Amino acid sequence: MQLNKKVLVCLISSTIFLTGCWDRVDIEERGFIVGTAIDLVNQEKENEYEVMMTNQVVIPSGIGTLMQGGGGQQAFMNVSEKGTSVFRTNRKFSRINSQVPFYQHLKVLVVSEEILKQPHLFSNMMDFFIRDHALRRSIRLLVAHEDAKEILNSTPENTDVPAMYLDDLMENVDRNTNTIKPIHIGEIQELILNQQSYVLPVVRKVGSMAEYGNVVVMDGGSNQMVGSLNEDETSGLGFINGHTEGGVLEVQVDESPLAVEITKIKQKMKITNTQRNNVEVEISILIDGNIAEYFGVESVLDEKFLEKAEASTEKKVKELTAKTIKKVQQELNTDVLGVSKNLYQFHYDFWQEVKEDWENGENYFSSADIKINSEVKIDRVGSADRIKMKEE
Repeated sequence: MQLNKKVLVCLISSTIFLTGCWDRVDIEERGFIVGTAIDLVNQEKENEYEVMMTNQVVIPSGIGTLMQGGGGQQAFMNVSEKGTSVFRTNRKFSRINSQVPFYQHLKVLVVSEEILKQPHLFSNMMDFFIRDHALRRSIRLLVAHEDAKEILNSTPENTDVPAMYLDDLMENVDRNTNTIKPIHIGEIQELILNQQSYVLPVVRKVGSMAEYGNVVVMDGGSNQMVGSLNEDETSGLGFINGHTEGGVLEVQVDESPLAVEITKIKQKMKITNTQRNNVEVEISILIDGNIAEYFGVESVLDEKFLEKAEASTEKKVKELTAKTIKKVQQELNTDVLGVSKNLYQFHYDFWQEVKEDWENGENYFSSADIKINSEVKIDRVGSADRIKMKEE
């Protein structure tokens, strides 16, 4: 009888594990969000802002296949809400949408430039996306010069969902020198914690499409936007700190245009002098490339021509990097080149002495002497001249 009681207790206890998924949400009840945009509506009072959050929800029945279309139905729906905090605004979506917001498929977060111009507002908002367990650290971040929600309306003919189009657009970073690698929220968290200055990629709406390129500069202390870099300055930045993976450089050889396709970029930074008012930095940039297009009459197989092509490309790289260094040192006073990171890693004691006055106060960064050494090696010249020489 005693044994039967023990068995009965075990059976009753085991029912606890048979209750099923008490918090289950059916897939039909989920609103799959793939893109989010945040705009600044107005400032209520000091350190209190009203923002607009726009979520792009996928409509599965509107996504077509190769064999059949989507039935004419739109493949996405943009839903907007206003509030004084991102968390509270997010909760409001349940009032206007019957589906539960599901963020685990969120690909792109677009933030208005007006958000970035307010001290600490951007970092405070990022706290929601970093803290929420349902949000992934791989979410890609973009900055919109105008309304961020309008970027989520970019609908080129070959795509169904704008957020997915934006995500694919950022994969083409090796095509242009003025585009940088995508920035993820996980990277932003590390930069904010270390109070390190950084750049964010910009996206613009052009007609029904979006254009990805250039960057805005963020101060690590205030997490506030202090300016932006144009195409040439963004290209120079990529050559200095590795933000750029490739692209095309247009140079002049004997007054004839030459397009050099960059296949590999390697950088090395070295601090050669550690004196407060005379920090010396040497950056070596090694580039491998191919001749993509040439409009001159001289044979690209000629050794002297290759030497001139490599020299012209090296000169172009120095010009671009010089523009970037001048802009961030003299105008923005913000170290997005990675010099502070190098000092922290290899000259820690000296960094502890100057870190408070590196970008502020005495601003030792602005007076640092930064030199660029570039070396270009052209590996391939194409087959057109080889065929011509064989025929002759």
